[in-house]
Amino acid sequence: MTAMVREETHPPGNSAASPTAENQTQTTGATSAHDTNGYLRPAYEVIQRQVGHLALGDLVVEPVLGEVRVVRVTDFGYAKQRHQRQLQVHWATDDGPSTAAQMLPAETTVGVRVPALADRLVIRRGIDLAHYHRREIDNRTARTIAAQLHRGPNSALHTFAVNETVSDRLYDELDQVLLGRSPTVRRWINALARHCLSKYDDD
Repeated sequence: MTAMVREETHPPGNSAASPTAENQTQTTGATSAHDTNGYLRPAYEVIQRQVGHLALGDLVVEPVLGEVRVVRVTDFGYAKQRHQRQLQVHWATDDGPSTAAQMLPAETTVGVRVPALADRLVIRRGIDLAHYHRREIDNRTARTIAAQLHRGPNSALHTFAVNETVSDRLYDELDQVLLGRSPTVRRWINALARHCLSKYDDD
């Protein structure tokens, strides 16, 4: 599975990414597969996106911090010396509510983790079937969504993907991911939230 930002197509030449970013996402996928005894095998793509085009909720593969979620982008205006527009990107790390910030030229490209096509299709089918049968999504679809949206093994979304544990922190993370997202990803998040709420009510 993979994490998406806004609904977009990924043509063959648009998915170039650094080996480091690719390795990090492969490690994330391998961790999920290992932690679920192979039940989930999320597949991710890394695409290059300019900092000026980042959206809230985007999952950036940062060389030092790893996979981090964009929570705010502040425009610092035009730097005359560099002849470039400067942006300060704030992202949430995987150790809780703390955030880090970095000043970057708007035209700098960064790796953004998105879901692989196969996983996007699996999620779409699961949500469509649930809608058709007028029920909530099944466990596999819910866990697949969580595996695509989480930002690392310490996140509540990853915990849910592994063992279906529902926590208050999971809803906080969903609220964070929801910021600035496309209608498609909002549909994923809403479907997962409803699944978790129904699971909690059943318990």
